[in-house]
Amino acid sequence: MKGSLLRIQAVAWSTLMEALRQKVLWVLALFAVIMIASSIYFADFTFEREFKFIKDVGSASISVLGLLTAMIGAAQLIPTEIERRTIYTTMSKPVFRFEFLLGKYFGLLSLITLMVLGMSVIFFGVVLVHEQIYVAEITAGAAAADWSPEQVRMVEDILEQSRDFGMVQAILLLWARLALVESIALLLSTVATSSIFIIFASVVIYIIGHLQSVAREAWAEVMTENWMLGAFSAVIAWLVPNFQSFSIIDEILAGETISWAYVSQIFSYSVFYTLIVLLASGLIFEEREL
Repeated sequence: MKGSLLRIQAVAWSTLMEALRQKVLWVLALFAVIMIASSIYFADFTFEREFKFIKDVGSASISVLGLLTAMIGAAQLIPTEIERRTIYTTMSKPVFRFEFLLGKYFGLLSLITLMVLGMSVIFFGVVLVHEQIYVAEITAGAAAADWSPEQVRMVEDILEQSRDFGMVQAILLLWARLALVESIALLLSTVATSSIFIIFASVVIYIIGHLQSVAREAWAEVMTENWMLGAFSAVIAWLVPNFQSFSIIDEILAGETISWAYVSQIFSYSVFYTLIVLLASGLIFEEREL
């Protein structure tokens, strides 16, 4: 077991280092950082709406960059290795195919995690800067040691908006969704050779996953009329992950209080589904002719 973990770690480290050398990822990261940092200049509303705007821009930047990295990166993991013929060098060493696959997955996931953490730090930094600006404005307008109840209430509201720990929940769910998307793209890369097809198929599955509620309703209606079409709808509804459950992120950003128990339930669902997809990927990759 120890030797297997070391081999997975070696492949993951190599994948992470190779991914960090891809300039396109740094361009995307720079774009996302600019979006987050510039949000402080784009909003000229009340502090409630401004904080909401910053949260929306920050989460959208993390989500978009993460999805691009997960889909594009995972789509190139196996096809690129085969195209460069470097996979044969790796497979000639005492490395099992499933270890190689897991190493590739965790290497790219490490990159995604670093990107999410880095962008989150910048995001929270922008929020705290905003907080200090608003508090300083209120402090400047208050008499020394003589704050009015209205000013005290405004400061409390500002701190409540800027130190909203619900954003931690949102970022955790964003990361879980990205890990799941990456596993799906990796599964597709074990059966396809075209990176473009893998990216396209990943996008289609992602969209279908957001239409799960529609698919389940269609299944319930169609089963009584056409069992074959109903069976097909059932397969789609149960095999494709329910990305609609991650819509709770929008509720968190809107200021809704969501219990950690419910967040943990969605997070656990994502981890469980990811493990199933990785297991399926390993089984398919073991049988694939290279």
